[in-house]
Amino acid sequence: MDERQRSDWARSLSNPEAFANEQACFRPVWTVLCLTTDIPNDNDWIRCRLGGSSVFVQRFGTTIRGFENVCRHRFHPIRTKAKGSGLVRCAFHHWVYNQAGEAVGIPQCKKLFGVTPRELGARLEEIEIATCGFLIFGRFCRQITAGTGAARADESLEEYLAEAWPILQAIGQVTIPPHTACSSVRANWKLLYELTLEEYHLFAVHPSTFRMLFSVHPSSFGKAGYLDPDHAHYPRFGRHSAFFYKGQPGDLREMAESCQAGTYRPGGYRILQIFPNLLVNHYRVLQSWYVSITQYVPEAHDRTTVRSWYFPAPFPIDDRSWLHRVVRQITEPWLPFFVGPSLRRITGEDHAVCETMQPIAGLITEAPILGGEEQRIGWFREAYGDALLAVSNP
Repeated sequence: MDERQRSDWARSLSNPEAFANEQACFRPVWTVLCLTTDIPNDNDWIRCRLGGSSVFVQRFGTTIRGFENVCRHRFHPIRTKAKGSGLVRCAFHHWVYNQAGEAVGIPQCKKLFGVTPRELGARLEEIEIATCGFLIFGRFCRQITAGTGAARADESLEEYLAEAWPILQAIGQVTIPPHTACSSVRANWKLLYELTLEEYHLFAVHPSTFRMLFSVHPSSFGKAGYLDPDHAHYPRFGRHSAFFYKGQPGDLREMAESCQAGTYRPGGYRILQIFPNLLVNHYRVLQSWYVSITQYVPEAHDRTTVRSWYFPAPFPIDDRSWLHRVVRQITEPWLPFFVGPSLRRITGEDHAVCETMQPIAGLITEAPILGGEEQRIGWFREAYGDALLAVSNP
């Protein structure tokens, strides 16, 4: 990241205009919007944010479409609630749109506008939608440029996710809605996301909660309470990165291949960081395995909505111990009541750190001093700089 990009990164922490410009640069980047379990039935819809804009995703039978949440008539929001079900109809003048985003029902159209709805040609701004497992991604495809680091118009979601594609496909084979959590944090999204890109803070911020939830063996921690960095492996793939504790080079590809083949079995604590703002955790709780998916949704320069989903990992467990099998059968029905509060406590500790940093964010003008356990932050900033460069140099 050059000096100008570093300045852009810092200014958007405290400057509303810089934040708005930053978010506009992410409009063409594939970003998670919601889950298929959020809109299970025909005409179900949910409101989301993408690149600083309000959008909504709606199911039409077996098809899922997405649109910017602005009526083309007088620019009233189509969706004014968080989620619901029904026609795509603006409450201001009852203009109705079809699943292609075309205005097909306009009261007194011929009398007031002199043409039929089809002749008027009004249509909603559509966003490109693609799914991976139960994750629904979207992007504004019309705003893709050809600059350095730009998202390509022909770049499929599968290409974008690279090795993460088969992993997320396998993780997302869930039909029952997962448990959810949502919180509003008074801090910039980048402060929150970068905290998840390093484990250096664990011994200071999570002295007991981390090892309690994730069942990390005490021998993994040094005398000061930190994870042994010699056991950490950091795969980098495309704009994304990962953390494999006790991992080795090639583990990410092996995991991807076994997920694609349907033979994957969980065996260690792992994190996938999907650019720009998605975190996927894979961890053991007692004798069971869980997945947590967390998204850091930018709302303002100093406010972020943190959305989380957690559920039992949908993988068979290789366990030859009868005792472990018995323990798992007894504990699994009760685990959500333990995992949920524990996750909220851990994330609450992270949020408190970032809310403490936010008031002095305007003073951040220099590059951080990154150690060995923080290299993923550097990679994230490179991808961030490329996204901004792509729009500023079309």
